[in-house]
Amino acid sequence: MKVHIIGGGIIGLCSAYYLRQAGFEVEVIDQIRKGSASDGNAGMIVPSHFIPLAAPGVIAQGVRWMFKAKSPFYIKPHLSLELASWLWQFYRACKPEKVSRAMPVLRDYHQLSKQLYRELAAKPGFEFAFEEKGLMMLYKTPKIGHEEAEAAEIAHSLGMEAQVLDAAAVSKVETGTRTDVLGGVYYPGDAHLYPNQLLSQLEGWLRDNGVVFHCNSGIKGLRGSNGKIDGILTVNGDSIACDQVVIAAGVWSAGLLRPLGVNCLLQDGKGYSYTLPELNERPAIPTILTEARVAVTPMGQDLRIGGTLEISHLSNKISRPRFEAIAESIPAYYPDIQPEMPALQHIWHGFRPCSPDGLPYLGRSKKYSNLVVATGHAMMGLSLGPATGKIVAELIQNTPLSIDNQLFEIERF
Repeated sequence: MKVHIIGGGIIGLCSAYYLRQAGFEVEVIDQIRKGSASDGNAGMIVPSHFIPLAAPGVIAQGVRWMFKAKSPFYIKPHLSLELASWLWQFYRACKPEKVSRAMPVLRDYHQLSKQLYRELAAKPGFEFAFEEKGLMMLYKTPKIGHEEAEAAEIAHSLGMEAQVLDAAAVSKVETGTRTDVLGGVYYPGDAHLYPNQLLSQLEGWLRDNGVVFHCNSGIKGLRGSNGKIDGILTVNGDSIACDQVVIAAGVWSAGLLRPLGVNCLLQDGKGYSYTLPELNERPAIPTILTEARVAVTPMGQDLRIGGTLEISHLSNKISRPRFEAIAESIPAYYPDIQPEMPALQHIWHGFRPCSPDGLPYLGRSKKYSNLVVATGHAMMGLSLGPATGKIVAELIQNTPLSIDNQLFEIERF
């Protein structure tokens, strides 16, 4: 049986990996493989991120940020029924009972991915700087410190280790550079890797093992009849016959599914990053600068810095004030690191597919028996990639799933 995967980011490539290992013929179709939201990712594998994006208090904070030019969150004003529907469902999802149901599932989802990354890193031909050094949540203010301590208590209730540290204790864990903070919460169970190396090596393995790639192939749409997808239509007029189809096209998945009558609400959470090469002094521990909402990750000898969540309606324009805020946050937490603001052409940006409730879409379509959807992972696509790929393969094989996907139903809105 042949499986066509639409999308060549981390979710598509991991799906191809586990499907090929299960013996399926696999073809990956992508408009442009390189430059996906996976390539510029912060590279973190984060069981600590068990609270979904849609959580109590997020809306009030988001409204305050909307009026600040350098805030970490922004929605570009736009008259759109789809955006209005997304915002309404986001509001409905910000309830304690919904978050409580999601947390243990997300914990298990991330932990499965970390285990699969560990196994992948031990295989010949894979060397992508996978390290299990944990994650530090640094804070400078008592208010954020209180919030992070509350999150640590929730982590403890879920059986996860979280260490609440004062400034002196932070400096004993973060030995790579000096910090200027009130304190931090350290999650020793997290990990990180170098995404660019991972994606390159994963694609190389797939090609070497018979997976066919159709790059620079524009897809016009999918043709469905009698409860099945029976053709993938290309922009040059071709129709590709298919047995099983996996949609893993990130934020573009919604546009492919909508004409089929499959409602998949997604908005683009544009993020920025840049990589400082071969720094002599850099943090040793991957870190979230909590007030700034900036991720800082050592990758080999390099340091990647990224942040912001901008609903931009797929605009490729880089907001200089928002990126300046990312760059300016570094010396505020790490006083001995003074990175220069890079030229705009050196700033990477990518679109993360964000669902209204902060949970992915992962499962079979109720309308088309041979259609599997895997998207909506927002900022967690890299962290959840292998677990998602494994579940996609299990869905195609109709075998028991490694993770309960009831909360991830495609047509839940």
